[in-house]
Amino acid sequence: MSTPPEQKPFGDSAARKSLAPEFLSPNYLAGTTFTDEFCASGLADYISESILCNLPNDLTRMIYLASLRDCNSGLYLHPELSHQRGLHAADRAFRVCHEQVFRRLLITRLPEYVRQLQEYIRYTRGETITMLKTWKSLQAYRATVPVGALAASTELFFLNLSIALEVLSQEVFDLQPA
Repeated sequence: MSTPPEQKPFGDSAARKSLAPEFLSPNYLAGTTFTDEFCASGLADYISESILCNLPNDLTRMIYLASLRDCNSGLYLHPELSHQRGLHAADRAFRVCHEQVFRRLLITRLPEYVRQLQEYIRYTRGETITMLKTWKSLQAYRATVPVGALAASTELFFLNLSIALEVLSQEVFDLQPA
């Protein structure tokens, strides 16, 4: 009798494989096989081409992907793909996509973070001032990084995003009537 997915240990090691070693801890790649990597890569390509491409930028993709991750188990749960392709196959594919987006954001220049943050706010149709104040206060973006990312990579992302928040806040508040 096999163990139900919800009772399996946290952190399926076969799912942690797509970031280069400089972005993930050394033991992050343990336990992967070529078949797992090939299947996850194919489904990840499908996700990138059919779901993520409809989002305006990598920051928006990062937030979307993090929203699919269950905070208790760390599994990525998609309402359709998790059912159609299996819980663990979908989890691995979304994990690959999340790591790819994170990797791209790590090499993104600061002015691009500001632009992507502006686009994200427009995309959500939120009130700019309210969103900026909330983001600065709650720092919910700290929960958007992939599980297993190195602390230095994570801190670089946080730093870039917090600076982008400050730059955009300054631009917005400078435009406000006195």
